[in-house]
Amino acid sequence: MNEDPGPLFQGITSPDEMEEQEMVDLAGFQVTKAELFAHSREPAITVWGDKIKFNMACLRRFPGATHIQLLIHPDQKRLIIRPCEPDAPDSLRWSSGGGDKEMKNRDMICKLFAARLFDLMQWDSHYRYKMLGKPAVSNGEVLYLFRLSDFELFCQIGKSKKSRAYLPEDWRNYFGVPVEDHEETYKIDLADGYITTRS
Repeated sequence: MNEDPGPLFQGITSPDEMEEQEMVDLAGFQVTKAELFAHSREPAITVWGDKIKFNMACLRRFPGATHIQLLIHPDQKRLIIRPCEPDAPDSLRWSSGGGDKEMKNRDMICKLFAARLFDLMQWDSHYRYKMLGKPAVSNGEVLYLFRLSDFELFCQIGKSKKSRAYLPEDWRNYFGVPVEDHEETYKIDLADGYITTRS
């Protein structure tokens, strides 16, 4: 009885055909950054000079969670969201609704936090910055990780409400992170330098 080779090898019907496939060494390849593609349905955080906002895709990753804790690693320039109970220390309400009402994302007004974040990242407060999130795990706890250095910058066009997106200038020379480093960039240890957003 032949074993099912699984979805990775669908369409390959014999060992001989498998041998005809080119063997590839992934050294030197770069994992292309998701920011280079349209990603309106991907979990993201947007930061202004006085507020932050998580999109609905973020909220859907933690069904029913009305509160989170924000953790920052100042040296690694990474931000983590951790769902928590409303009465947990430093909990922040990141949604409206809950219970019988549909949950919706909301503006989280945070002038002091935003000012500190903009100072840490040396961002221009006239613009807004958007980062995509990736799932992460620490000691079995499911979290969401945002690399603050991987952002899209949005600036308003004239007096209109339209805005134009820009990517960091140093991205022009590469597509993404080398494949051998890619997994490491999303590994986390909450005991290693993360702090809560308490002022």
